[in-house]
Amino acid sequence: LPDTMLPTHQKVVRLAHRPTTDIDPSNHLPLTYESVPTFPDDDGKTSLVLLHRLYLSIDPAMRGWMSSARSYLPPVAINAVMRGATLSEIVAVRGTSRLKIGDVVSEFAGEAGGWQEYVIVSASSVRKIETWSELVDNHQQIPRELPLTIHLSILGTTGLTAFFGFIHVGCPRLPSETKRPEVVLVNAAAGAVGSIVCQIAKNVYGCKVIGVAGSDAKCRLLIDDLKCCDAVINYREMENEVERGEGTADPAELFALKSTEFQKRLRRVLKQIDAKGLDIVFDNVGGYQLNECLSRLNYFARVAICGAISGYNNDLTKQQTDNTVSPTGLYMKHGMAIISLRAKIQGFIVLDYIKEWSNAKKDLARWVLEGKIRYQKEDIRDGLENAPSALVDLFHGNNNGKLIVKVGEQQVKRKEIVSRL
Repeated sequence: LPDTMLPTHQKVVRLAHRPTTDIDPSNHLPLTYESVPTFPDDDGKTSLVLLHRLYLSIDPAMRGWMSSARSYLPPVAINAVMRGATLSEIVAVRGTSRLKIGDVVSEFAGEAGGWQEYVIVSASSVRKIETWSELVDNHQQIPRELPLTIHLSILGTTGLTAFFGFIHVGCPRLPSETKRPEVVLVNAAAGAVGSIVCQIAKNVYGCKVIGVAGSDAKCRLLIDDLKCCDAVINYREMENEVERGEGTADPAELFALKSTEFQKRLRRVLKQIDAKGLDIVFDNVGGYQLNECLSRLNYFARVAICGAISGYNNDLTKQQTDNTVSPTGLYMKHGMAIISLRAKIQGFIVLDYIKEWSNAKKDLARWVLEGKIRYQKEDIRDGLENAPSALVDLFHGNNNGKLIVKVGEQQVKRKEIVSRL
């Protein structure tokens, strides 16, 4: 684009302080106004692109990146632009013929952040989003358009996390390979990743699926709308009943009471679907939910550890002294059972499978085409200034589906940009 079409200043969100408990948007992630970058005056040999952010994915992993604790990616540095997965359009290029102005590209964890409106990055750090003709053979049969944001949900790292966590770590078996359908439990089941896991488990692999969610509306979504769960547990309703009934403020006592009540409900739903135990657990939550699931495993069960959202707002740099997030308490309690059941517990990161992303996207796209995964409208918040509060909402369950922030409108109009199903 000509320089005259670009603004001189942009919105940027930087990490000002590391939270030790809940995120305070104004304190930890303040909004600033800064100059829009321009290409450096050098020899021009480095291939660069100027990106205009369109959408920013809001994900639980962001809370871990804000901590100084050891993780799979280095912590976001203090005063650095906050990191995030994005969809951006290219508004200027230098030194590359692979990418053109108007191309829409994705970044998982941008080399220069993510929470800004404009940024210059190396051309090799971005991936041009696939067209549907590249993903599925009979894409012409798809009757309607799906929005660009599907590349941050089903066809983005959200869908890829569900795909690799369930299929490569959970190792599901088809009913034809076993004497009965396998039994799968997914917590945070109505969330962005969890809902895709439930649909793959139910509609692709024919499993019996138990979903754990945090409201009646989310449970109805899983049972009546998506039809991807055979039984559900409303853990939030259960927690409220425990807290009202006992009147205790002691965290350890509450944890024990919630554990006991969750175990009762878990036994109840297993009986409801005529199952004795769990073959696969896809865990997004940790805490008492994971603990109690481990006591209901079948022989050779597989547990895929995707996240631990119940403990993300704890200070991860300090030793935990209670059993809410303590790995020692977890494995001391269930260690012998895990050994005797020959169960497998494995954590994973979607980056582990980056060389296989392209093939996985083809499977995900085909399942969308076949109706096995249903596109759900994302929860889109408008404006980068609302990204910090959106992240807070994510941890309080105040979102409906995949949470995305719309950063800007497309400035370059090209037919290739539209994701047409």
